[in-house]
Amino acid sequence: MSRYSNANIKFVGSHSGVSIGQDGPSQMALEDIAMFRTILDSVVLHPCDAVSTERLVEAMAKHHGISYLRTMRQKTPVLYDPEEEFPIGGSKVLRKSHDDAVTVVAAGQTVHETLAAHEQLFEEEIPIRVIDLYSIKPIDEETLREAAEATQCLLTVEDHYAEGGLGEAVKSALADSAVPVYSLAVGRKPMSGKPDELRDYEGISSEAIVRAIHEVIEKKELTSRSVPV
Repeated sequence: MSRYSNANIKFVGSHSGVSIGQDGPSQMALEDIAMFRTILDSVVLHPCDAVSTERLVEAMAKHHGISYLRTMRQKTPVLYDPEEEFPIGGSKVLRKSHDDAVTVVAAGQTVHETLAAHEQLFEEEIPIRVIDLYSIKPIDEETLREAAEATQCLLTVEDHYAEGGLGEAVKSALADSAVPVYSLAVGRKPMSGKPDELRDYEGISSEAIVRAIHEVIEKKELTSRSVPV
């Protein structure tokens, strides 16, 4: 009932996703984003490093309403300068070129997996666009549409169940677009193990992203050959 009484509540969910590792599936909260997305006028944020976490805590504190910040357990590299701003409803384009074959949209831990995949694909001369969708709700529809127009294909990657998560948020934002959106998400019964092993098991590791990119590009090429001139 808090939503209907104009409540001002801030939630933080830590140790989320299969990336928590050995704590096991009972602690992974693989449906937290879905739950908070369903609340009317809620805000759902998922930073990927220390700087974005600090900035989004500040933004959430200034926002009136129900908001949720999803944080991580693993130590991650700092990607952003301390002066970087993170408005609610925004995103960050971390890698971009004029020849990008696919846009990969990620948040939290999967941003780092995507950047690792970018490095491997760069060696193969396959450029990809990388978007850190730190604000899952409200979503940066403008940046997503620009990327969809430029690359004609999107791939979302999330450490969360497919239902109600980042992938479905992106698909909803682009529902009227003909550009295909493919998704990598947690889809198997999670287990206890090392974070890297669990991400690979669930198909959301950098290696899984590279494989998915190759498959997506092949589908694009088949589609382009089948379209009559």
